[in-house]
Amino acid sequence: MKDAVRSLGDHDVDLAGRVVARDIEIDKLESAIDKRCLDALAGNLSGRPLRAVAATYRLIVDLERIGDYSVSISNVTRAVANKPVSVTALEIIKMAEIAQHMFTLSMDAYAGKHPTEIGVVFDQDLEIDRLYDTVFYNGLGEIVHEPETATNVIHMIIAARALERIGDHITDIAERVQYIETGRLVERSVPMHVPHLERDLTWE
Repeated sequence: MKDAVRSLGDHDVDLAGRVVARDIEIDKLESAIDKRCLDALAGNLSGRPLRAVAATYRLIVDLERIGDYSVSISNVTRAVANKPVSVTALEIIKMAEIAQHMFTLSMDAYAGKHPTEIGVVFDQDLEIDRLYDTVFYNGLGEIVHEPETATNVIHMIIAARALERIGDHITDIAERVQYIETGRLVERSVPMHVPHLERDLTWE
C-alpha cells in the first residue's frame, strides 16, 4: 500500500510495476496460511487459540484485498503518470498516511503489541471516509471548471476509492484482533461508503 501511493505521488511507473508484481506473492502467502489455518482448526483447539486461528483465517482475506486495492492504485499511477497533478492529490496522500497508521496499529496489536490502542483505528477510518468525500466533491468541481481534466480526475477518484476500501479492510482486521482478545466480534465498517455531501453540488 505504501509503495503504491508513493508511486502515485512520484509518478513512478517502475515502482507501480513492482507493486503489481508483488501481488502474486501475497496470493501465494494467503493460500499457504489458509491451509495452515484449516489444519489447525482440525485439531483440538478452544478458547483464545481457537479464536486466534479463526480470526487469522478471515484476516488473511482482508490482507489479500488490501493487496488488490494497492494494485488498483498502482494501475492509476500508470494511467496518470504523464498528466498534471490533480487538486485531489493532497487529500489522497493524507488518506494513505492515515491508512498506513491504521494498518501498523492493527498488525502490531495482532502481534501482541499495544493491543489497547486498537480503538484508534475505528476513529481514523471515519477520517478516511471524510477525506474521500472531499476528494469526490473537489474532483467533480475540477471537472466542472476544467473539463479537459476529467479523465485524470476520475482516475484519482478511483485511487481514493481504493484507499477508502483499504480503510474498511483494516477496520475488519482490527475487529478480528479485538475478537481474539475479548471473544466478541463487533462489526463497525459498512460494505461501501457513499459520499455524504451536506453542501449542494454547485460550483461558481
